[in-house]
Amino acid sequence: MMETFLIQLVAAAFGAVSTAGADWAYNAARISRRVHSLWVAASIALISLPVTAWAATVFLGPGFLGRMVAAIIVGAIFLGVHRNLPQSRPVRKPSREISQHSSAGPIPPASSLNG
Repeated sequence: MMETFLIQLVAAAFGAVSTAGADWAYNAARISRRVHSLWVAASIALISLPVTAWAATVFLGPGFLGRMVAAIIVGAIFLGVHRNLPQSRPVRKPSREISQHSSAGPIPPASSLNG
């Protein structure tokens, strides 16, 4: 039990570092949105692997059935996380554009009348 706890702690730390790396790479425009989603979903699913495998082994035995149930649960976590990640978050890049308007005076609001 203590070994499982320590392995789970290490898995959670690696998962957090991996997710932070995916966010950094995405915000730096180094990876696409699809790769980011897959990376984050895999990191989160793998965080649960040690406890899921331990529980399946304890309750279902160390054989094929226990391993299959653990794999199905981790796969379901992956698919659930991947499906629920936002799909349309734009990459934020610093804007260096200079305003097109002159600074001679305030810009009046656009008219809502088409007359």
